[in-house]
Amino acid sequence: MKYGGAWALRTILCSLAVWLCVPVSAHGAGEPLTLAGSAGRFGLLRGNAAVEAGAEIRFAPWRLRLLPRALPGLSPVLGGMATSKGTLYVYGGFRIDVPLGAAWRLSPQSAAGFYHRGDGKDLGGAVEFRSGLELSRRIGARSRLGLLFYHLSNAGIYDRNPGTESLVLTYTVRP
Repeated sequence: MKYGGAWALRTILCSLAVWLCVPVSAHGAGEPLTLAGSAGRFGLLRGNAAVEAGAEIRFAPWRLRLLPRALPGLSPVLGGMATSKGTLYVYGGFRIDVPLGAAWRLSPQSAAGFYHRGDGKDLGGAVEFRSGLELSRRIGARSRLGLLFYHLSNAGIYDRNPGTESLVLTYTVRP
């Protein structure tokens, strides 16, 4: 079955509406947001490589009442990235920060957004999904340094779905 851009946009909007309707509590409401910058390589495994730079706003975690208390809260994120080949990607999504001791953190993440190819890789369409894993370490009272690997693709909603991977160094600061 083939899907068009209108179907993808409706899917994203419906997903966002579901997330907004899920009952959440104020867990983490006292925690401030954090700002993250990143730089690395876009197109790491499949050619058409470029230099990538990005920025992200990470909000305080939400505690979903439906999930067990042992699971960490979901942290909403908004971000964007650009490459040396004119590629642009803006996204919104969620991450989970799992502590690994006092200083280390493992953070799986997922997002949906809009992709502009520029002179970079054709990923099949404008709506793309990002999933990744970041390992970071605290380097002071208010900052973290990490390594993020993520995959970007359209999840098969277009005829063409080559996907691509990125490996970036991240620096996060709490203002």
